[in-house]
Order: sequence, then structure tokens, then C-alpha cells
Amino acid sequence: MNEAPLGFDWPKARARLARTKEAIQIIKKLWRQDRNDSSNNRDDDDKGFVNFNGEYFLVRGAKLYTPPAGHIPLYMAATGHQSIKVAAKYADGLITYLNPEAARKALEIFDRSLEKSGISQKKPKIAEYKVSFSDDYDKALKSTYFWRATLIKNVFDSDIGDPRKLQQKALKEVPDKELEKSIDIITSIDDSISSIEEYFKAGFTMVYVHSSSPDEIKFVQEFSKKVLPYFVEVGRKISEKKKGTAAAEA
Repeated sequence: MNEAPLGFDWPKARARLARTKEAIQIIKKLWRQDRNDSSNNRDDDDKGFVNFNGEYFLVRGAKLYTPPAGHIPLYMAATGHQSIKVAAKYADGLITYLNPEAARKALEIFDRSLEKSGISQKKPKIAEYKVSFSDDYDKALKSTYFWRATLIKNVFDSDIGDPRKLQQKALKEVPDKELEKSIDIITSIDDSISSIEEYFKAGFTMVYVHSSSPDEIKFVQEFSKKVLPYFVEVGRKISEKKKGTAAAEA
């Protein structure tokens, strides 16, 4: 949808993943975050000039003259097994929209890939929690219609670049019940607490809340008033418990 209107081809999944992997390596080199990189493509000098000869990208003497002062985490969105492995090895963390039940296997693959790559540090595992809140259930559901096309089967392998055609296809193939499965439709903001807890139980370390509510201001106000304080308190208790355990061991 972003590339086809500009005259670019939409590559197959293997090519997209390979390009992403190469792009991450190049970005980190330009950001000067690859000091421990021992890959065969490493050919920089001490002044920050970068060379990279990949399957898709060729960089010769590139230099970012205003590199970031500190580390910028680069997280990769992934759902497939191969892309998760790439995220583990090359990115600073994983983001996925998979629900808690479906994500368990994905997180296991991510952790195993870290071990196989010899990476001892723990990396963030971030869930995208989709929610739509309104006192009126029908309004909350209707507000999710914007995302219907994202639920088309194998949507990223489609060569359709026109959003109007994608929407027409979605209306034919994606019923409301599929939206209700994909997005948490709630009439009480408190209901989001148990949903978010399921992500942490599945093994996620962070939860990114993606609201599709009809009144986003009201969602933010209610979420800040009731949900955030709950998790702040949970976090405080966990922190105190860890300190107590560390003190006891000492």
C-alpha cells in the first residue's frame, strides 16, 4: 500500500526479511552501535565511515555525521518463525501483535534464538494489545472497522496496493466476529486489566496498548485513572519482593 503507488515492486516474504536484516545492520553501523559486530560485512574505519556489501544493499563510505548521543533501541515487529529469529539476533527486542495464547510459541523461539546466537542479555518482548473501549458495545465495535483489512488472510503476501480495493476485499472476507477475536471490545475499562495480565503471563516484558476507541480522550482518561495505577502498584510489589529476596540471599 505504501510502495506500489510509488512504482516499486512488493517483494516476497523472503526478500522482505533479508532486506530488513541488512537494513538493521546498516542502521546500527551508521548509529555506531555495532562495536562488537564480528560479521563478515564489517569494514568500517575508526572515523565512522561504513561499507556494507549485502544481497540487497550496497553501501560505500557512508557516514552519519550527527550520530545519536546514546543508544537508540531498535525493535522489530515479527510473527513468523524466521522473522522472530532475525529479531532475536539483530534487533534490540521483539514486537508482536499475536494474542497471549498464540504468542507463547513465538516467545519460546525468540528466547532459543538468543541462546543459539550466544546473546546472554535479555531483550524486551513487547506485545501489541489492541482494544476498543466505549460504554456502548456497538460503538466500540464499529470503531474497529478501520482495521478490518489487516485481518485479510495472508494480507502481506497480497499484491493489492490500493486501500480501497483492500477494504472491499476485507468487507467480503472478514466478518465482525473476526474483529471481535482480534481486538478486545470492552464496555468497562477495568476489563482491560485481566487482558493485559494475560500478556505478562505469556512471557511478555512490555505491553503496548493500541486503542481503537471511538473517544480516545475518554479512553486515555479512564485508562490513566484506573488501569495504570493498578499496574504501577503491581510493579512496586514485584520490585519490593525482588529486593527482599536479594537481601535474604546476601
